[in-house]
Amino acid sequence: MFGFLRKKKAPQTYIAAERTNTPLSPELTRMVAEELPLLDSTSRARVYEILREHTGPVITEQADLPEELRRMLDLD
Repeated sequence: MFGFLRKKKAPQTYIAAERTNTPLSPELTRMVAEELPLLDSTSRARVYEILREHTGPVITEQADLPEELRRMLDLD
């Protein structure tokens, strides 16, 4: 009735996002993966190149994405 006897759901993990080799957090990895099919092949190749060249810390927020990538994915 009040929900205190219900079993709590475990946080969802996405194996594909966990096993990728990108400088993105799992949440951003899923977001970029959802946007990639909307890009043409040249733009997708550039996205892969930008991510491969990234040498900074793991990106956890959209605002931390490189400017070119944000513009390509229309996140601004």
